[in-house]
Amino acid sequence: MTTQPATRPHLATVTTTLRHTVRLVHASTGVFLRGLEAHLEPVPRGWSLRVLPDLLVVSARADAPAPPSPPKAVVTLTDGALTDVLVVPTLAGRPPRTVVVDLTTAEVEHVVHPVPMTLTVVLTTPSTGAPRTGATVTARAMSGPNPKPTVALPEVAPGTYRSAPREWTAAFTPLDVLVGGDPLRTLAMEFSTVATRVHLVDTT
Repeated sequence: MTTQPATRPHLATVTTTLRHTVRLVHASTGVFLRGLEAHLEPVPRGWSLRVLPDLLVVSARADAPAPPSPPKAVVTLTDGALTDVLVVPTLAGRPPRTVVVDLTTAEVEHVVHPVPMTLTVVLTTPSTGAPRTGATVTARAMSGPNPKPTVALPEVAPGTYRSAPREWTAAFTPLDVLVGGDPLRTLAMEFSTVATRVHLVDTT
């Protein structure tokens, strides 16, 4: 008796192609935001979305028909503390902290802006450590057109200087603190809080 060799099953191969990558970008720092949940809407036949820590990857089967119009990526930020310091408008019928991104180009970067924040500088004298009062304190951008943009920090208490709440753009990341027009320190805003506070000794 002869034994016939076992028939091996035929495995079909499926080829997928990369259609889009999506990142959410902090407008001031350029950092890619992490902690994402996402899905496609609608989901074209043969399309899929994979979520990485700071990147969304949209792929489609090579034999998938082209959809009538590009789908959208519905992205929810899962870090509540982070979204407290970002401008993420509420969308009707959507979970909180959700943005809808149009997939119109191969590489999509959706910019998210920070909320208005204050900068407080507590200034002391080098010899006694007493409050340095009566100074003219400004924050100056380190990039952008000349003359560089500046933000005034009026004195709100003896030796304490504070800006009005504002969006600190990429031009101010980082920034120079000037006292009487002279540079004192280069520093960066703390974008995880709405109020950055620094203590400096006036050596100008």
